[in-house]
Formats: sequence, structure tokens, C-alpha cells
Amino acid sequence: MAPSTNPIRLRVADRFIAVLAAITAGATYWYTPHEVKRDVIPYENAKHGPVYSVFTEGAGPIQIESNNNIDETFYIAVDGIVFDRSDPVAVVEKALMDVRLSIDTDSINPAANTLGTLCYLVRMDESPDMDYWENYAAFRQRFRIQIQGIT
Repeated sequence: MAPSTNPIRLRVADRFIAVLAAITAGATYWYTPHEVKRDVIPYENAKHGPVYSVFTEGAGPIQIESNNNIDETFYIAVDGIVFDRSDPVAVVEKALMDVRLSIDTDSINPAANTLGTLCYLVRMDESPDMDYWENYAAFRQRFRIQIQGIT
């Protein structure tokens, strides 16, 4: 029989997807995403609105604390692609702000199953990688995640 819940790293990635998919253009956000998933999204899909891909990445320490509690650091990468014929630079910066604001807001939310309760740290340590071609622009923003436990 399979375990009743997914591994915590996968639950964090799934929460990123849920948070990004819930973005709605209006007073707080610039754009409503066209597609958000844990997979590579073809850049052509960005013609209908920003698309975001979410990936887990390693490269962080694992520390054993008192009482054999395990603290793990890993990264979640959000790849965003936008399309705009007139100013893809402005559009990608606004889409990036939407991503940052939505994740930051959820990371301080104390409700159950939010980033604020799944993780004890969600931070951006570095500026995003940016790329531009024809009428498209893309970014990769990495978020440092710290969790307790491996379950």
C-alpha cells in the first residue's frame, strides 16, 4: 500500500503550482496565467498569457538537529514565459512580480497546507535569469526552501 501523503518536497512544489494558478489579474496582479504545471511548457503557449513551470532542485544542506529532527534546504525554480509584440521586457517584469508577490504572500499565511505551514523558510537568494527572443521573454526565479523532516 502506498503512503497516504506525498513527500513534503512534492507537496511544496504542488503548493507553488496551486498558488501560481490562483493568480488573477486585477488590483493585485498584472496577469492571469494561461498555464501552470510541473513540466516544461512549450513557449508558444505563452501567446495566451504567461505560462509557469515549477521544478524542484537540490543543492542545499541537510542537517540533523536535536532529537534527530532533520532540516533540509532545497530549491523550487519557477520558469516563466511571456509573449508581447510591443514590450516583452515590461511584460516579463510584471509577470515576475506576480510570481514573487503570490509566493511571498502564501509563505506568510498561517493557514494549513500553505507555504507558511509547509516550510519554515521561503526566500529568494538571487535575481532571476532572464532571456529574450523575438516577441518572447523568459525568466527563472529560484526560491530557497527550508523544511523540517523528510516526510
